[in-house]
Amino acid sequence: MQYDDEKDPGTAALAAVAGLARSVESLTRDVAAMKTGLQQTASKAAVTRLGDTVASLGNTVASFEDLLSRIAAKPGKGKAEPSSAEPVRSWLRLPEDQAAAETVLSELLPWMQTTYLRYATAREALPPCWLWHPEIVEELLWLMDAWAGAYEGPEASNKLVGDWHDRQRPGVTRRIGEYAPSCDVLAHRDGAGQPAVTVPLAADADPFVTWWATGRDDNGPAPTLEQIKAGRRGGLTAVSDTAGGQR
Repeated sequence: MQYDDEKDPGTAALAAVAGLARSVESLTRDVAAMKTGLQQTASKAAVTRLGDTVASLGNTVASFEDLLSRIAAKPGKGKAEPSSAEPVRSWLRLPEDQAAAETVLSELLPWMQTTYLRYATAREALPPCWLWHPEIVEELLWLMDAWAGAYEGPEASNKLVGDWHDRQRPGVTRRIGEYAPSCDVLAHRDGAGQPAVTVPLAADADPFVTWWATGRDDNGPAPTLEQIKAGRRGGLTAVSDTAGGQR
């Protein structure tokens, strides 16, 4: 019996079971005929027929076992195939481990020297304080890994190389220029040890939960004075305590 990978494995299994059942039934009839016959010994034709049936049964069983092994190895419908691919690296999600950070930078720094900064636009956009900006390191890390995949990976191709030059590298260079357009090392002298990122108004989320869950067709909660101060863009807090004052 031949197995067609395009067929549903369940249908193929049912067909194999049906064939096995027919073979067993035929063998049972032959054995019963021999037992109930008038002769003590089966005729040559009966023995030959019985041998053929047994051989056919053996082939069917072997095919059925092979089918079951295929079904077990083939992912079922709706199930995700297990992936052996390594996860994409991220500087922002890197484990808080010094060795992990050293590993990334030991690869990234030489690559920037030999490859990325060979492009004039990359040199112009990269601020000297880039190591203080995790978002810039994140961009450079994935760009380096994309370059390695395009040039050296198992699926390396001119198409991937072209995509890296035409889309990926220019996109990263542009975004790096937007992240820190006028930043410099001196800008990072103060604030060491302070939280790098805070989510605005995170502590005041409860009223918004209630609003969105029960009354989203109406306007949201009115901001308090403290919320207005905390939510000013750029860290500005010049808000008057009186109505109609500075905002």
